[in-house]
Amino acid sequence: MSDAVIYKKPPVAWRLALILLVAMFASIDNNPVVKLEAVLGLSPSPIERIFGIKSLFSGMTEGVYQFVRMNFEASIKANIFSPLVIPLIAYAILAWRLPKVNTRRQEYMFFGVFIMLSIVVNIVN
Repeated sequence: MSDAVIYKKPPVAWRLALILLVAMFASIDNNPVVKLEAVLGLSPSPIERIFGIKSLFSGMTEGVYQFVRMNFEASIKANIFSPLVIPLIAYAILAWRLPKVNTRRQEYMFFGVFIMLSIVVNIVN
């Protein structure tokens, strides 16, 4: 398979349909992904369970679920950053680009931002 096939953008209509499918899947009651997280012991996260410290993604599943169901207050209560997830995913699908970490500097920046935003989640939520 050539790289041209992998990196070719699908038509905008297909990308919009994909966004719609992702939103519909996220809004399913008794979502299978949420059940899988619970069965695997990933909800709450092991760090939160062991140390009682929330990370950036603590409450994110519930927050995104509430956001898709248009319950914005519950979304923000679950995780202050959850309302940003759907627009960021929609942008990535429309632009058909995923962010990549290519250098050690970018890794440090990513983890630094992750830790800072995790602190914000612990303070606010």
